[in-house]
Amino acid sequence: MAQAPHVITGIVRDSRGSPVAQARVYFTSGPAPFPDIAGLTGNDGTFALSVPSPGTYKIECVAEGFAPTSVTVVVTDSQTTQIEIRLGNG
Repeated sequence: MAQAPHVITGIVRDSRGSPVAQARVYFTSGPAPFPDIAGLTGNDGTFALSVPSPGTYKIECVAEGFAPTSVTVVVTDSQTTQIEIRLGNG
């Protein structure tokens, strides 16, 4: 039986807590090699990225007018991990 994919879902917000649309969210490292995976946030600031397996992933987020931000996410056996990324002014 194939294992269901693991997904990191989240929202990107500015320093005031407002959602940031069109922010690029992508992996910079993970527990094993994987292809480049990236996504853009929607108008509501949300995104979803699939990961191949549980482990520790480093995600970077960039958006025009903001400083790039990196976060570390630990994906467990749970199939969905939720995070929030706060961007500082650039």
